[in-house]
Amino acid sequence: MNLFQHSTNRFILPPGEVNEVGLIAFRRMAARALLAMTGGLLLALALPPCGLWFLAPFSLTLPVLACWRRKWPTGFLLGWLWGLGWGLPGYWFLREIDPAVPWLLAPVTALWPGVWGAMLPGLLRSAGYPAEIRLQGAAEMASYRPAPWRLWLIAAAAAGWWVVLEYTRSTMLPWNNLSTPMWRFPVILRIASAAGQYGIGFSLGFAGILTALCLLFRGNGSFRWRPWLMAPVPLLALLALATICRPATGPATGPAAARTFRIAAIQGDISQRRNADRDQAAEALDIYLELTRQALRQDPPPDLIIWPETAVPYAYRGDHPVCARYRRELRELTGNGTPMLIGTIDFLPLDPLKTSWGITNSALLIRRGELAARYDKNHRVPYGEYIPFRSWLPDWLVRQIDMNRDLTPGRSLQPVEILPGVRAGIAICFESVFPEIARAEARRGANLLVVISNDAWYPTSSEPEQHLANAVMRSVETGLFSLRCGNNGGTLLIAPDGSLSQVAEVPGNGAPELRRGRGIGNFIITVPDRPPMTWHTRFGNWFVVLTALLAAAGWGLAAFSRYQEQRQLAALLCPADSTTH
Repeated sequence: MNLFQHSTNRFILPPGEVNEVGLIAFRRMAARALLAMTGGLLLALALPPCGLWFLAPFSLTLPVLACWRRKWPTGFLLGWLWGLGWGLPGYWFLREIDPAVPWLLAPVTALWPGVWGAMLPGLLRSAGYPAEIRLQGAAEMASYRPAPWRLWLIAAAAAGWWVVLEYTRSTMLPWNNLSTPMWRFPVILRIASAAGQYGIGFSLGFAGILTALCLLFRGNGSFRWRPWLMAPVPLLALLALATICRPATGPATGPAAARTFRIAAIQGDISQRRNADRDQAAEALDIYLELTRQALRQDPPPDLIIWPETAVPYAYRGDHPVCARYRRELRELTGNGTPMLIGTIDFLPLDPLKTSWGITNSALLIRRGELAARYDKNHRVPYGEYIPFRSWLPDWLVRQIDMNRDLTPGRSLQPVEILPGVRAGIAICFESVFPEIARAEARRGANLLVVISNDAWYPTSSEPEQHLANAVMRSVETGLFSLRCGNNGGTLLIAPDGSLSQVAEVPGNGAPELRRGRGIGNFIITVPDRPPMTWHTRFGNWFVVLTALLAAAGWGLAAFSRYQEQRQLAALLCPADSTTH
C-alpha cells in the first residue's frame, strides 16, 4: 500500500463505527467556544441592569483558558465569540429601534476582542515557556512552573493589549468598557482622575488574566505557589497615584473664587416623537412650558432653566406655527432675566454664502428672548443621526437602517458661559460617553459639565442606566461637577468623585436616578472659577501609551524566546555546522 492509499484509507471507518477522534476534537472545541462566550457574558452581567460588578475581572479569565495551546486563528475565533457573548446582551436595548440592530452591531464590535484573542496563543506559548523547555516536549512543558515575573509580564502585556484595542474601539463606540461596572464605587473611580477609565480597565484585566495564568502554569506543584498575590497591585498603585496627584486646593479654588447658583432641570417625560404631528409637538411644548412656569414661581427662582435634548420635537427656529409659538413663549419666559438652555434641532450654514444649510442637534442659550450662544453636537450617533459610509453600502441595507437624515456635526468644543463665571462644557446625549469631549472642554476652561439627554427611544430597556453608567466617569476624569438633564430619567448632579450628589425628585418606581416620571430637578451647585486640572485633563491618554509599551514588552519577550528556540533547534539539527562556524 502506498503512502497516498494509507493516508486516505485511515479515515475510512467500518460501517456503523464513529470517528471518535473527530468527535472528541469537536466537543473540545465546542467547550472552548462556550467558555469564551461565557466570559463575554460575565462582563454583560457585571453591567446594568444586572450590576454583578464582581464578575468583571473574571470575564477575561475564561478566554485566556479557552485559548490555551491553540493557534492564532482559533484564538481570533474564540475572542470573537467572547465579543458576541458581551455584545449581544450589552446592545440588546437597541432592539427598541430595530430588532436587527443588535445582531448587526455585535458581530462588528466583536472584532476587537477577536484581535485580542488572536495574540493570546502566541504570547502564552512563546513568553510562557523558555526555549529549552519547549524543545524538551509536551511532558516537560506540562510539569514546568515559570518564575512569577514571567506571569506578571504576560498578564501586564495581555491587559495592556486589551486596553489599546479598547481605546481604538472607544474612539467610535465607547460603550460598556471593562471599567464601566465600577461606576458606583467612588474609591475605585478615583483612578480615572489620573489614568482615565483605562486605568481601571487595566487593573481589572490584569487581575483576571493573572488568575487564568496561575491556573494554567501551576505545573505539578502545590497551591502554595502564589504569583496571584500580585493581582491587586495595579489597582492599588493607580489608587495611590490618583491620591498623590489629586489637584491641590488653594486660593484659586477657595470660597472667594467659588460661585454658587441654582439650576432647575426640567424632566418632561415625553415619549419618542421624532416624527411628531402638530398635536404631539404642541402637547410636548405645553408640558415643558407648564413645568418651567412652576420652576419660575419657586422662591427663590432658579438662576437658569435647562430643557433636555429635543424636548420639543419641532425646531425652535423652524417656520411651523408651533415653532413660532415656541419662540414667543420662551421670549416671555426669559423676559424676567432667567436664561434658558434648551435642546433642539437647529440649522447651520454649510458655506460662507449660506446657500445650503445642514440640520444640527443643538443646545441653544436663550437670554431675554434672544439667541445668546449655541453648542452643536459634534459626535453624532451612528445610524441614528447619520449613516457611516452611506455611499459604499448597498441600497437595500441603507433602506433598512436609514432614518432619512444625516445631521451635520458641530465644529467647536468651546464652553458656553451659561451664567456669569459659569462656563459649561456641554455634551448632548451620546457625547457624554466620550472622554475626549469632556477633556477638551475642561482644557478650554469649562468649570461645569452639562449633559442634556433624551432616552425616550428606549422606553422599556436598561439603556438609560447603561447610559448613566458609561457617562459617570467624565466627572472623575475632569474633576468637575456634571449636571444631567434627561427627558425621561437621569436628571441629577454627579460630583467630581463620581457619586450622585443630588437627584431630581420625580414620581415613579425604581432607583431615584432612573425614574421616568415628570418633574423638576432643583440643584444648588458651587463651582470654582478656575478649577485645577486633573492628571487626565492635563496629560490625556498617557496611560494608554504605557499599556502599549507593556504589550510591546510582552511581545518582545515572546519574540526573543522564539528566536532562542530557533537557534537551539538549528544547533540540534546541524551540530557539525554549528561547531564549524
